[in-house]
Amino acid sequence: MKMLALLITALCCPACLSVTVSSSKPKVEVHEHTDAVLSCEFRTEKDQNPRIEWKRTGKAVTFVYFNNKFNSTYAGRAKIDGATLTIHAVTQKDSGEYRCEVTASQDHVNLGEASVTLNVLVPPHVPSCDVPSSVFVGSGLELHCKDKLSVPPATYRWYKDNRALTATADTPYVIDMKKGTLKLNSVSKTDSGMYRCESSNSVGAPKSCVAQQLQVLDYPLYMTILISGAAVFVALVLICCVCVCVCRRRGCCKENKNTKSSKSFGPVPPPPPPIHNLKHYRQTHSFII
Repeated sequence: MKMLALLITALCCPACLSVTVSSSKPKVEVHEHTDAVLSCEFRTEKDQNPRIEWKRTGKAVTFVYFNNKFNSTYAGRAKIDGATLTIHAVTQKDSGEYRCEVTASQDHVNLGEASVTLNVLVPPHVPSCDVPSSVFVGSGLELHCKDKLSVPPATYRWYKDNRALTATADTPYVIDMKKGTLKLNSVSKTDSGMYRCESSNSVGAPKSCVAQQLQVLDYPLYMTILISGAAVFVALVLICCVCVCVCRRRGCCKENKNTKSSKSFGPVPPPPPPIHNLKHYRQTHSFII
């Protein structure tokens, strides 16, 4: 009786009629230009012909497989086996999140889904190397190396005259293996040589750029004269500024504001009129001798 009751309950329980979807490998890593198999397994309780869809998720959701056909991006290079998706000759552009959706309209819970992450591994590419042809003695210098395509990101090694450079506390340079930089604070004539950079990761063989010549030059005579003259001029200006400041502090540069006093003797009489006729003037004026 109990067994019969359990059977009746199972048959009458609509919640038991549901589709289940899962993936045996939710994270997939494959090398570039190989096949990527995104597994999707499902089970239905009643619907024997469910609808299967694959979508690529992210900032925007796009269809990979819908209505029994592939999107134009995947047409001709992908296939469906049951609900498992296989993409042929994958590239880095195929990396991302994918979702398998199975819709069983006859089941009570009629939608199930599973997510798969695809990571396409890319071996090192020939890096771009930034090495100047010449630099003056005593200058600071930073060489750059970059491989933007390798996955996982590449690490870098610098070579001078085909000898690997290893930075230590005693070496006059610093190497950043993750950023690909070689930094020299003050170059000397011994730093002249052929420089190249090598990128590597765990996927494929290392790749190197073509070695480039770096020449360390002495400053030409006219530049030395200009630099010396500029240094002397700056020194003279500083000395003059110091002298002016000292003079002002000691009061040597103050102006004498004292003015001479003058006595006032009353109004000055106007000058005599011009004499046009001396005889007439003597007749009209009397002189005491």
